[in-house]
Amino acid sequence: MALVPRPDESSRRSAPLKRQAAVERLGLSLPVTPGDVKQAYFQKAREAHPDRGGSAADFHEVQRAFEEALEYAKRNGKRLPWLGAQMPVYVAQRDAIDLVEGCRGTYFLERVDWLAGTVGEDFAAMADKLTTIDVSGRPFGDRELAALTSEPGNLPHLESLSLADTPVTDASAARLAKLPSLRRLDLRGTEVSFALRKKLARLPNMERVEGSSRLTEFLRGRRR
Repeated sequence: MALVPRPDESSRRSAPLKRQAAVERLGLSLPVTPGDVKQAYFQKAREAHPDRGGSAADFHEVQRAFEEALEYAKRNGKRLPWLGAQMPVYVAQRDAIDLVEGCRGTYFLERVDWLAGTVGEDFAAMADKLTTIDVSGRPFGDRELAALTSEPGNLPHLESLSLADTPVTDASAARLAKLPSLRRLDLRGTEVSFALRKKLARLPNMERVEGSSRLTEFLRGRRR
């Protein structure tokens, strides 16, 4: 069943879309600054002016688009520095995804859909949150894990990482302690020492480390 937004929700959603259309009417794409809007307006206004072959209706439409786009740019221009700050995270997440796809693993990206109406579809992707990576049973070893964790602070949203039945060892797994949001970790069937597994399980944010029990690992090995 489709959810029907309440009237107040609908109006809040339509306003950004209307202003985004105004930006596009001036030949611009998001994100934009007030300076971008003014420069585009001068060009479009000259083209639409009746003295230059345009019409009064076209000229008024450009004027209306200018007013709406300028308001939009002033309100959302403060987000432009944020986009710059997101770049290292965006690049690190894309590199991580390339690693995962290269070994045919899986991942989950949490998208911030509402941001597209503010900065456009392309830039909104910079706010995606890589929360889950699963490379269980894949050829994902120390080299790949070292690359994944080369800048741990640039993977601030990674909460779940499954390395079960991969050839990772302590050499790279020790770096997992630096992932700021890691809460769930699967090390079953790996060569990571039990001492390091226990250490990772005691991290403040860690909720669960699969494979941290010698008995559980022994029984799992016998079942395989």
